Amino acid sequence: MSQAPIVTPNPAAEALLRQALGHLQRNELPQAEGLLAHVLSTSPLDTEALQVMGLVRAAQGFFPEAIDFYGRSLAGKPDQPNVRSNLAGALMRLGRIDEAIAELREAIRLKPNYAQGHLNLALALSAGGDHAGAEKSCREALRFQPNYLLARQTLAAELNALGRPREAETTLRQALAQAPRDLRQVAALEHNLAVSRKMLGDYAGALRLLESAKAKASDMPAVDYNRGNTLQELGRLDDAVVAYRQALAHNPLDMLAHRDLNGLLYRLGDDEAFLRSYDDAAALYPEAGALPIAKAHYLFLKGDHERARTYFERAIRLAPESVTPHDGLGLILARQGAFDAAIREHETAVAMEPDNAPAWRNFGETLLRAGDPEKALEALGRAGRIEPDNQFVLAYRGLALRMLNDPREQVLNDYENFVRIYDIAPPEGFADMAGFNAALNAELDRLHVDKRESIEQSLRKGSQTHDDLFGKDHPLVELLRARIDEAVADYITRMGEDGEHPLLRRKTHDVEYSASWSARLFDCGYHANHVHPKGWISSAYYVSLPDAIERPGEQQGWIKFGEPNFESGLKDPIRRSVQPRVGTLVLFPSYMWHGTIPFASAQSRTTIAFDVVPKG
Repeated sequence: MSQAPIVTPNPAAEALLRQALGHLQRNELPQAEGLLAHVLSTSPLDTEALQVMGLVRAAQGFFPEAIDFYGRSLAGKPDQPNVRSNLAGALMRLGRIDEAIAELREAIRLKPNYAQGHLNLALALSAGGDHAGAEKSCREALRFQPNYLLARQTLAAELNALGRPREAETTLRQALAQAPRDLRQVAALEHNLAVSRKMLGDYAGALRLLESAKAKASDMPAVDYNRGNTLQELGRLDDAVVAYRQALAHNPLDMLAHRDLNGLLYRLGDDEAFLRSYDDAAALYPEAGALPIAKAHYLFLKGDHERARTYFERAIRLAPESVTPHDGLGLILARQGAFDAAIREHETAVAMEPDNAPAWRNFGETLLRAGDPEKALEALGRAGRIEPDNQFVLAYRGLALRMLNDPREQVLNDYENFVRIYDIAPPEGFADMAGFNAALNAELDRLHVDKRESIEQSLRKGSQTHDDLFGKDHPLVELLRARIDEAVADYITRMGEDGEHPLLRRKTHDVEYSASWSARLFDCGYHANHVHPKGWISSAYYVSLPDAIERPGEQQGWIKFGEPNFESGLKDPIRRSVQPRVGTLVLFPSYMWHGTIPFASAQSRTTIAFDVVPKG
């Protein structure tokens, strides 16, 4: 094994390094770079100069070069935990999360009490979706440095991400009690506290905190973004549009702000402004592939397939490493009947990322549209092995089996036993369900503020609430939830035992609500056929119904099961229909295709729906 070269101390180089660090601290990057270049011209193996040059390149935004300098420094001196931490930061900026995590774990191995290393590991784990691991790393950072404000701030963010806003609030109030002098730090803490309050349904309190944070740091895009989200919940939709635009003014590549702004503009019926933000950002960042991908997604949802195709093709040129535009283009081509070309795009996508379950699922959908259920089953099998509980995969698998007349489809869906109807008893304080539902409908009125449906949802001609209903400040909803808990428990109890069945093998009474909302349909409204991709058990509780529901022989406004979301050539695609009744709850598997038959009436149709999943 070769040994690292020995570099003797050089007093002149050390003096230049100190000067370079001073320039770097003052953000005088050209001066720092010049001094470091001089040192490295005479001492190319100087590990300190190499790592400081890495810091300069990172500050300049040249992350691949920063990674190279950090790597060269570590080649000469591997036991530098701070350099490994900086290397991890540059890797994260390039989306190389797993590599960043590995470097940070090595930094902590070298220096177990490295509080900043533990915090940076938390940030990397969070970026990779491991919020539980991130929480643990934050607590390790605080164990070694109890007053580490940034670690408290990050811990609270992870607790929010884990659905524990009350714990997050306690952590943030402890941090604020430390009276930090940096106003920007205070603003960040207030921002995270606002997120906790919003999660708890205190929208007015959340907005006050966000306004306070904005007064202290007016250029924090996250503050404006969450102001937009909170203003939406308060029904101040025009103000929310302004807030999202302020977020984008500070960060034109904030894809979440783009998404929520354009989703809101669509619901407001502002077709002229809808999607314009992507064009404005593309004028500033013409090489950013995320922009045409996001715009193509919305055009696809809108049904503008030709324009969506154009933007997916542009994204392929700008982001050749991304699977998404190939996958999206395959879906578009399938809808245009160009199945051979569509299949080629899907084959490209899964070859690029063989473990991408959504890509295999979409490949399966295209093969079903092309009339090849046998090959679709192969693709869906690949997706299912990666994500066994992906409800879309199960729905398409059931469709493929049905197209093949395979009896396993009947076992999977079992419409008679898996669709159950419950008559909900009046909650405490109400003599009958008619009176309760009339009051509940009035409570929901203030939440249905949109002018039209969300482009992201199955609802057509109506409105849908945004934030979760359960666990928020909606008293009548909470009374209903207590009755719903009883029905869900009964549904689970009545399940059979089967370790191989995708519904029954998850049987447990230790459950939680992953989402809850209200939908309101107007004249000629309906729900397009769909499934609930993140659920296990799904639902429809009927709050108010139009008279058209009762018209004999028409089934207007009824819920239907079994019919997929495209013309599949099946005879009698609807396998079961249920007539809604005010005060009844329908429960069914989340992977089961369902939709609503349109109705003609001046009266609206209001429901509460939710998804149940096993905890953990």
